[in-house]
Amino acid sequence: AIIRDTLAAVGQNKGMRIDYASLNPLDDPATVDLLRRGDSMGVFYVESPAMRQLQKKTQRGDFEHLVIHSSIIRPAANRYIQEYVRRLHGAPYEPLHPSLGKLLAETYGILVYQEDVVRVSIALAGFDWAEADGLRKVISKKSSEKLSQYRRSFYDGCAGRGVSREVVDRVWEMFLSFAGYSFCKPHSASYALVSFKSAYLKAHHPAEFMAAVLSNGGGYYTDRAYISEAQRMGLRVLGPDVNESDWNYTGKDQTVRLGLQQIQNIRKETLENLLKERKTGGALTSLEDFLERVDLPPGDLIEIWNRAPTE
Repeated sequence: AIIRDTLAAVGQNKGMRIDYASLNPLDDPATVDLLRRGDSMGVFYVESPAMRQLQKKTQRGDFEHLVIHSSIIRPAANRYIQEYVRRLHGAPYEPLHPSLGKLLAETYGILVYQEDVVRVSIALAGFDWAEADGLRKVISKKSSEKLSQYRRSFYDGCAGRGVSREVVDRVWEMFLSFAGYSFCKPHSASYALVSFKSAYLKAHHPAEFMAAVLSNGGGYYTDRAYISEAQRMGLRVLGPDVNESDWNYTGKDQTVRLGLQQIQNIRKETLENLLKERKTGGALTSLEDFLERVDLPPGDLIEIWNRAPTE
């Protein structure tokens, strides 16, 4: 919804039609740099403090690493995230097992995706695809009884292929970090692509983007936090105005304007009547003009009177 509303605002304000399906900003320098800095408040899926911190620590804003980060950023993987960052920056490491060197090279020897559970089970324990995928499913569902059965099969299979108990213990512990939730790589890649499109709009159309974030209820943070973020970005944030505000937040040039939806203690019907009157009769020229043209119940009249500026 945020991307949809931003694209509509960019079309209205700048006459630019950006097609969502064909938008492919993976090589856009400003977008890559924004993600590298972790400057991603409001950006789909990558705005949490943990994710922004991971982006800053790795200093990677490219698509390939964002796919990894979108899957590894799960609570149970915290200890492996620290090791991942260390290895990414060049720290030497040995594969968990020689047979896993090439298998996990892309993710620096750390299991990141659901498919990794399947592939490692096949490589180490000799599981077939069905058995390995069954293990993946049981881990994600946290079924203790079935998991115990798979554990025995995995340990027995590894022992039969000469894998040391120490390696098996380490691999199994990493398997368990996938409990609860984790992503397969295609899922992570699809999320990362939406993140990139969202980040592109924040980088190139910041006012329209932040207005859309606020209009759609934000995401991880409060409205106040997003308003502070807009100001940090150098945008002016202006209050609601009877002639300038729409129902939602609006963004244009370097300005974000609060919408009438933010006004409390005034009926929605009154605000809708205001928008309708302004559309048909033009701008309201004074408080008196407002009171003559917009039908107000007593409670709303008192609230507006209290809000009116005094000489």
